[in-house]
Amino acid sequence: ALEVIDFLEIDHIKHELAGNLSGGQKKLLELGRTMMVEPKIVFLDEVGAGVNRTLLNTIATSIKRLNEERGYTFCLIEHDMDFIARLCDPVIVMAEGKLLTQGTIEEVKNNEEVIEAYLGTGRKHERKVPS
Repeated sequence: ALEVIDFLEIDHIKHELAGNLSGGQKKLLELGRTMMVEPKIVFLDEVGAGVNRTLLNTIATSIKRLNEERGYTFCLIEHDMDFIARLCDPVIVMAEGKLLTQGTIEEVKNNEEVIEAYLGTGRKHERKVPS
């Protein structure tokens, strides 16, 4: 357990009750619990939801280190494109249970279907009015 605390750099909260931790600190604690079983793949759902930028950067760094140093594979379900860009390659985008596209972060960000699904540009549904 001390190795996990050191790896995640959470020594400052090791004596806190989980209920007293912030949302981001709880997510770091969850990563630590995951490390205890040394999984081959880790599924993370909305890691960035409700987490401040500072802690989100700490979480991203921890995920990246777990991947690079320990060989963990992560499957992230996330809407924060900056967070995704920092950690994911390839990126797979789904909407309403269907695959929209997959590729690099740049390919995904520039994909018309992704733009339509997530930004609702309305371009897909534009109709030309006869003059």
